[in-house]
Amino acid sequence: MAEANEQITRESLLKNRQLEIGARFDTSFGWDMAQHYSDPLTEHHAVRASVGLIDLSFGGCLKVWGGEAVQFLNGLVSNDVKSLAVGKGMRAAFLTGHGKVKAFCRVLNLGQEFLIINDPQTHEKVLSYVSPFCYAGDFKVEDVSEHYRLLSVQGPKAHLVMKEVCFEPLPKLEEHDWFETLIAGHKTLVVRASHTGESGFDIFVEEAALADVWDFILLKGQFHSLVPFGLKVLESLRIEAGVPVYGVDIDESNMLLEAGLDDVVSFTKGCYTGQEAVAMATYRGHISKKLTGLSIHANTLPSPGDVVRKEEKEVGHLTSLLASPTLGSTIALAHIKYGFFDIGNNLNVVTASGSLSATVVELPFVKNDLGTQ
Repeated sequence: MAEANEQITRESLLKNRQLEIGARFDTSFGWDMAQHYSDPLTEHHAVRASVGLIDLSFGGCLKVWGGEAVQFLNGLVSNDVKSLAVGKGMRAAFLTGHGKVKAFCRVLNLGQEFLIINDPQTHEKVLSYVSPFCYAGDFKVEDVSEHYRLLSVQGPKAHLVMKEVCFEPLPKLEEHDWFETLIAGHKTLVVRASHTGESGFDIFVEEAALADVWDFILLKGQFHSLVPFGLKVLESLRIEAGVPVYGVDIDESNMLLEAGLDDVVSFTKGCYTGQEAVAMATYRGHISKKLTGLSIHANTLPSPGDVVRKEEKEVGHLTSLLASPTLGSTIALAHIKYGFFDIGNNLNVVTASGSLSATVVELPFVKNDLGTQ
């Protein structure tokens, strides 16, 4: 996820603390962020086997409230905000009028307001897109990122760590459900959220309390072998989990349904921006291409953008690559054309050093039953 040519504009408020425990930093989406703390493979396996803590405080949040907030959001995002109960959340997408993906987000119903959780690479884009609509109705939009800085606990023992750190008893939560509690004496918003294919919890906290909460989780997590891990490790974990990243696997050139994220869209809600294009792709029976998992039968690691062929026909290209620590094999996410992304289909990846055989496999590459904690 690091991009060496980006200009650094901000850095994590936790940087000094993270340097003290061995963090290695690089630029990600304009932020100087911890990439790993020890050996990345060790961190990867620790999250898969036990639990890890990651700093995701470079993300952004918007608050939407007012008498017409529900109607406003429902007309802009792909999922059904009207059906969202207090205490619940959902994934959604902002689309262009042609059904292309502007950004992915999460929406939480906080009761009197909605919280829109954005990726760092799209937060300003979403803010500039939605803000002008405020002049047209009874709703307000405010950037509240400083009040909702994000840390995340990920791994099969995540719930055990959360039971240690939360002041109130940890309730049973489905994915995207939330509750409020005190952690290290500070008010936090805790959301059930997996970013790795493992059970996970996002912890949103004020900037001023971020360091206290970070230190407290590291301290309490020692009883469950918790390790801090960085964005380089998150990259390997999320590829194994088949989680696409905006700007890497999906961007504004892609139709929403090409992402393969069924829980991001409602097919029964009313009109929203891009709805006609989504409906056309649905009712015609298929999409032109789809983000697909490939198992590559070689030790050589291809490059993003490498072409995928079926015999002599070009049928797609690679987006994310990984020598999977968990599987011990080479895997990739790729955009593959309709007619060629069926599970078990044999394809070839054309690299600078030759052609590699590959097979279409089901996503996620690493499968875990997240269930309820």
